[in-house]
Amino acid sequence: MNLSLRQRDWAIIIVVLTLAMGVGWFFFMYRPTQERITQLESEIVQLDLQIQRGLAAQRNLPILRAEIARLELAREEFLAELPRESEVASLLDQLRIAAREQGVTFASLSNVGARRDEVQGVRPLGFTLNTVGDYATTLAFMQSLEGLRRFAKIDQVSLSIVAEDSANPPIDASFAFTVFVFTGADPGGRP
Repeated sequence: MNLSLRQRDWAIIIVVLTLAMGVGWFFFMYRPTQERITQLESEIVQLDLQIQRGLAAQRNLPILRAEIARLELAREEFLAELPRESEVASLLDQLRIAAREQGVTFASLSNVGARRDEVQGVRPLGFTLNTVGDYATTLAFMQSLEGLRRFAKIDQVSLSIVAEDSANPPIDASFAFTVFVFTGADPGGRP
């Protein structure tokens, strides 16, 4: 048996090995590298978008800080206008005086308790108030109650006629309202 290969056999072996190495290189080196390049290019695009957003946010940062400072000042001004919890009695006394001036009689006033705190430093206190008066005086009193809108909110109004025997019958009115009182630390400028 002759183990020596002729020149043509060597050429075929070299061509086959070269083709096998070329196919191996294509599938194991070139293709994964191309996929990695594509992945890195998409990551670069994403990072460029994030950089653009970051630069835009950085440009807007002074405007946002100024807006935050303005809103903080407005919040402090608002809180400074809220009555303290200890001032609720005088507020209710003002309602009693307004009712008397409007010609409405207080039938009852009750505290339905504090509601859930939604804003830090502010406690909502619920009240129900029943009055008796004619239509015009009841509406005038309701306007007085609505005049407290900065720190009070009317939740419900119920009106019912007591007797229908006159042209201007007395009206029972029931008002459910919430008074917002300041309970937090001094926001600045409060006595």
